[in-house]
Amino acid sequence: MKTIATLTAAVLATAFAFSVQAADAAAKAQKEQAESNYKMAKKQAAADEKSDKAQCKTMSGDAEKQCKKDATAKHDKTMADAKDVYTKAKADYKAEK
Repeated sequence: MKTIATLTAAVLATAFAFSVQAADAAAKAQKEQAESNYKMAKKQAAADEKSDKAQCKTMSGDAEKQCKKDATAKHDKTMADAKDVYTKAKADYKAEK
């Protein structure tokens, strides 16, 4: 009788351990995906800013200055949004861990 109870406890403990590992693996995969997305967003934002500023060169005076300010503001907003998403994913991973 004792061996059945011991085996049952061992099986339940093993099942729980595997479910925890599976949940941890899923959370880690989400964190890694968020990190990958963040890196890509940074590259895309830099490329977009470079392209937008190149278009500003066709302008002159105040229009060119405003165009460059707009390009920089767009870049900064994109970077802030991407960082927020990444930071949230990291926090979610730590909370689940």
